[in-house]
Amino acid sequence: MQKFQWLNRWLGADSLTKRHSYLLLSVCFILFGAAVALLSSFIHYRMQSTSIEASIHQRFNQLREQKLEMLQGRVQELNGLVLALAENPLMTEYLVAPNPERLEALQYLFSLVARSHGELMQVRYLDRSGMERVRVDRARGARDPQVVADSLLQDKSHRYYFKETQDLAAQQFWHSRLDLNRERGQLERPIRPTLRVATPVYLGNYFAGIVIINTEAQATLDALSRAPEFDLYLVDGDGEVLVNPDPKLSWSRYLDNRPTIGELMPERLADPERVYRFSIDALIQNGESLELLVVPRDEALRELMHANTLAALLIAASVILISFPLAWLAAVIPAGLQQRLQDALAKLRSSRETLDSHVISSSTDLDGRITHVSAALCQVSGYKPWELLGRTHELLRHPDAPQSLYEEIRSVVDTGASWRGELMQLSRQGETYWVNTVITPDLDKEGAVAGYTEVSVDVTDRKALEKMSVTDELTGVANRRRLDQLLEAEMERYLRYRQFFSVILLDLDRFKTINDTEGHQAGDAVLAQVAQCLKENLRKVDHLGRWGGEEFLVICSGTEELGAAQLAEKLRAKVAELPQPVGRSVTVSLGVAQARPGEKLNQLISRVDAALYRSKHDGRNRVTRSQGQFEEDSQTLG
Repeated sequence: MQKFQWLNRWLGADSLTKRHSYLLLSVCFILFGAAVALLSSFIHYRMQSTSIEASIHQRFNQLREQKLEMLQGRVQELNGLVLALAENPLMTEYLVAPNPERLEALQYLFSLVARSHGELMQVRYLDRSGMERVRVDRARGARDPQVVADSLLQDKSHRYYFKETQDLAAQQFWHSRLDLNRERGQLERPIRPTLRVATPVYLGNYFAGIVIINTEAQATLDALSRAPEFDLYLVDGDGEVLVNPDPKLSWSRYLDNRPTIGELMPERLADPERVYRFSIDALIQNGESLELLVVPRDEALRELMHANTLAALLIAASVILISFPLAWLAAVIPAGLQQRLQDALAKLRSSRETLDSHVISSSTDLDGRITHVSAALCQVSGYKPWELLGRTHELLRHPDAPQSLYEEIRSVVDTGASWRGELMQLSRQGETYWVNTVITPDLDKEGAVAGYTEVSVDVTDRKALEKMSVTDELTGVANRRRLDQLLEAEMERYLRYRQFFSVILLDLDRFKTINDTEGHQAGDAVLAQVAQCLKENLRKVDHLGRWGGEEFLVICSGTEELGAAQLAEKLRAKVAELPQPVGRSVTVSLGVAQARPGEKLNQLISRVDAALYRSKHDGRNRVTRSQGQFEEDSQTLG
């Protein structure tokens, strides 16, 4: 056994040497890996520190764009509101021929606008002398606005807003300072931030007054001054703080013992890199030189730096533990790519959620079946997503929408072009709403149409205002102004394309007797009943309106006089069959005329009026054509 001891000793020494070599190599490898890990961690830390600054600057740029876009939309909304009131047909009617009835219509319009915009505190029209003619007020906390009585209206010709607004051209706007509302010369408590917007009213080139609204600005200021990682200060050109993250320090110009921005953060203002700022003076042009100061929050910076330090230590520890620099190199690149991808996906997800909540949109396949709907579409239509998916937009189509419009849409998008226009649609609850829509084909990689995307804006309120201005309030049919527009359009088509048309003028027989014996309320009921009867018995291409008093006019597009006379006889018979709401039958006399070559519109109206007169003269309850009477036995009822 002894002769083998040397071998054992040699083997042992050799094993020890191998173990030492292995240990040395391992230590060297670990030290090398540790050195690479520390160096890599240090570089990563420095790069991330620089990246944090770039990230903060990038977030500031995003915040600035977001706030400017929000504020621009709000200012444009207020500008559009006063301009819509100033240029509304009801305003023009009142200015041309003021009377109590038109003043009441204007008051109703102002009240409707105030009721539909809960932030409006006051809506007024001041005439060219500065006297209030229409004023609608909303008390604080009140749901419905109130029309101020004529006896309480005031002369505002001496107020600065009237003097400054009357010097503006048409479609220019005046903005007040952002200040606090006063009641009887004292600041209202709790404080109530206010912004006033005004525009001049012109009748032709004649200055006719101004429209001015007082709006409660707190919601807009809250939206403007909120940010998750920054403190935002709204200051004017004098350094006065209008909005401070601490509400107790806001409105230093108007409230005592509140510091200016220079007193609040002198050290930060001395270092421009610690404070971001941007001006909003171009949007609210009120002479205050307003700007928004954006200060990164210390806790947000600390969290970013802490996360950066922790990430660097974890990277170093991981590389040391595995002692394999190549593995670290193989991991850190995908990790960085994955992080950037996650950031991009998070931003994309946030943008998509915002669009989904606020933009009415949907997607369809080539067969028109809905494959995607936004939450905004579900909200305006009243349908749940699963009720729309797999269906077509026929579900939303209003029954009164013309088939020709949808044929036009199909013909446009089939060529690969986009279609833009307004659609009348029906909600799940059976309510009508209007959308301004753009339909765009979706193309696949080969450029072929794979489906369609529809993006819309809800314009129901605007359409309601438009309808109110062209609709007769009593009967619900078109008013005289709308009939004049339709007649001019028909005559234009006739003169240009020779697309003939006819008109029917009808008058209620002995209507004055109904008013005199039964009262005007009964007469109004008869007018409404006759208008409904006429609407129910006309074609979709015909236009019905109240011509004046007890007279109605029907425009028959693409119809010759004979066809119009047949329609007139049908209407005469249907009216005669109506129930007797006033103890006697109601009949109508009708005149019919077709547009002739070289004839002007007033000549056509004179001919149809003469035909109506002959019907009255020949015994009433009959139809008379301009070129000869249309006679049937049923014409001579009674």
